[in-house]
Amino acid sequence: MELRQLLYFVTVADELNFSKAAVRLHMSQPPLSQQIKALEDEMGVELLVRNRREVRLTDAGRAFQADCRTVLDQVRVAVTTARRTAAGDIGTLQIGMVTSGIFHVLPTILTRMAERFPGLHIAVTDMGSADQAHAVMQGKLDIGIVHSIPTRSGLGKAPIFTEYFTIVVPQGHELAARPALALRDLEGVPLVAFSREHAPALFDGMIASCLHAGFSPVIAHTARNPLTTFQMVKLGLGAALVPRSYARAGLPGVVFREIGQTAGHIQLYAIWREQAASDLVMRVVSEVMSEPIAY
Repeated sequence: MELRQLLYFVTVADELNFSKAAVRLHMSQPPLSQQIKALEDEMGVELLVRNRREVRLTDAGRAFQADCRTVLDQVRVAVTTARRTAAGDIGTLQIGMVTSGIFHVLPTILTRMAERFPGLHIAVTDMGSADQAHAVMQGKLDIGIVHSIPTRSGLGKAPIFTEYFTIVVPQGHELAARPALALRDLEGVPLVAFSREHAPALFDGMIASCLHAGFSPVIAHTARNPLTTFQMVKLGLGAALVPRSYARAGLPGVVFREIGQTAGHIQLYAIWREQAASDLVMRVVSEVMSEPIAY
């Protein structure tokens, strides 16, 4: 049984006239009649009663007509879905994101994706850079957003965002009300720093910024994530040096103070599997990730 035979049968069942059905199908009547007869022979069921005066459906034909419509509709949907997926109009894209990218980079990417790939579902996973590189190579992520240039071979990469550090202090802290701040104002101030184990790029950038400003930071506490950092700062355990985009979190109890460009900075890269990237991934890289994100 072939799909075209179902289409032939449904068309004849709609018209109840072989000549009219043949015209709709852009074929001659004899081959159409032969195909319907072959379908009935294969099924061992009479679907149509035809004589010189009329063509009508048998009970079996009416039941088969309804099911054939469902099958043909499902096939049309399947074909449309496949074509739209191939074109990047629908489907799911798995994206990894380092935590510092959640506040500014991710919203920008989502806005661009909504404009250029409105039917695409985006699944985001908060994940460290090294884990993302591994997940991309295993095919668990389509695209990763990481802190450092991956050294692993087989990964494509493109810089997408650069940002500097800013100071965050507890509300009511003397540095919160000072008219202007410089990074050197943190000299001797206890700091809440990111754990190097969990955020090596942030830790190294913070250290580089302080050393370039002429002092060694006093690291009194360490935190694994921004929420812990902000809570420690809010509790008065110290100040912190964090990426500027963290200020977009809008958390109460802490104050963010701009200090201009710092020697240390955060560079984010998009990564993807070079040899096995799908057409969709390469379109997203080209249309969404190739344009650097401004702060």
